Amino acid sequence: MLLLLALTLAYAPQVLAFPFSQRVGDVTVHAERPIDARIVDELARAETLLRSSPIYSGPVRRSLFLTNGGWRWRVLALQSPHAFAFRRPFGSALVVNRSDIAADRVTTDRDIGNTRTLSGVIAHETTHIMIADHLGELRAALLPTWVAEGYADHVAAESSLTDAEAGRLRRTDPHAPALAYHDARHRVATVLANNGGSVDALFAQR
Repeated sequence: MLLLLALTLAYAPQVLAFPFSQRVGDVTVHAERPIDARIVDELARAETLLRSSPIYSGPVRRSLFLTNGGWRWRVLALQSPHAFAFRRPFGSALVVNRSDIAADRVTTDRDIGNTRTLSGVIAHETTHIMIADHLGELRAALLPTWVAEGYADHVAAESSLTDAEAGRLRRTDPHAPALAYHDARHRVATVLANNGGSVDALFAQR
């Protein structure tokens, strides 16, 4: 029963009774608060970012769960409480931490690197779905973390750290997760610049 409950929460977050929902194109948005009309613009910006990727093959049907970073987030993100968002393997549900549609912002409880745009986070997590569609879930799961996360941030065109913040953090906490994502994005950009923009060649990196 516990396993069934865990699987249900992992792949059907709607069982936690998100009180508000809205369909926007291929995305069903579920939220803890009334859904600001600006979600349409933010999903459009995310779609523009996704279209820049060579592996984009059309709009991705998915569910977006926007939390307030409270009990719903804590229940759903047991293994990644400090993340901005997550998507489970083989799933199309994107669960987002403390979301502010009006400000196009997602925040976490990290001390440094704790803010990103909501549209960028949506693009990042949707890129993981596109990678899985392109390679298959199993091959996607075997990608080095720097490739998978760095490419998702490359498509999202942002990190949670500026270069200056990354430099300061490198001196005080060189193993910080935010720094790993920042460095992965830059590494991916370098590989793509050197290989003529071939995403498949990037995915062959080890």
